[in-house]
Amino acid sequence: MSDGERIVAWIGDWLADGGRLLLMMDYDGTLSPIVPDPAQAWLPAAVRANLRALADRSRIRLAIVSGRDLADLRRRIGVPEAIYAGCHGLEIVGPDLAFSHPEAEAQQDSLRAIGLTLRQRAPAVAGMRVEAKRLGVAVHYRDVAPDQRYLVDIELARAIRPAGNRLKIFHGSKVIEVLPQVGWNKGQCARWIRETLQGGERRPLLTLYAGDDWTDEHAFEALAGQAITVRVGTLVPATRARYRLEDVAAVQGMIAALAALAEGRGAA
Repeated sequence: MSDGERIVAWIGDWLADGGRLLLMMDYDGTLSPIVPDPAQAWLPAAVRANLRALADRSRIRLAIVSGRDLADLRRRIGVPEAIYAGCHGLEIVGPDLAFSHPEAEAQQDSLRAIGLTLRQRAPAVAGMRVEAKRLGVAVHYRDVAPDQRYLVDIELARAIRPAGNRLKIFHGSKVIEVLPQVGWNKGQCARWIRETLQGGERRPLLTLYAGDDWTDEHAFEALAGQAITVRVGTLVPATRARYRLEDVAAVQGMIAALAALAEGRGAA
């Protein structure tokens, strides 16, 4: 039995016994394939329909945790009942819950200025694209020639210099993320969502978290022993997640199986 089949069987038994379920997932590289232009990473209609079928059940909650801007994430998923966590969890919104990190909010003007400076300088580096978020900035360099990528670092250093050391800089998949330097990541975000939804319920909330990026490792660590943690992809040999799914297609297949199971078992 594959990890995907094992997870679906486990969740099926849990729902059949009247349990509640929280599904938390990354977006890029988990629900939608990584593509050269992040703006073109759209969710297939069939996957959206399956997510809606799951989120429509009162005993199932769906949360999407992503580095994308909150507004962009909501537009791409298009499931009103879902919980959305943007900018690596700095902002969280959903039915009956909301969070925005106060220290990150305090740095919003500085981040806006950095984004403006980088957008003005982007034409000087062929292929460099700047994505301004409400609480962060992403500099994409996938289309920058290898011998010109040092120019991206130069422009970034110039833009962030006025902000000093109040920023967190890290590299993703052909992208440099600029975020507020606060004690918060996908791990704290995932735990906050889970604890908020658990509330005063005595029966545990069965939780699944799936992601493909190194930033998702924070969530795997924070949820160790409390959730079904799933690393998507096989390129990284070491992970804190307990289970693996080979690729996005495997995740989408699991989502389809869970949606059919929820409807068939009557997870009201």
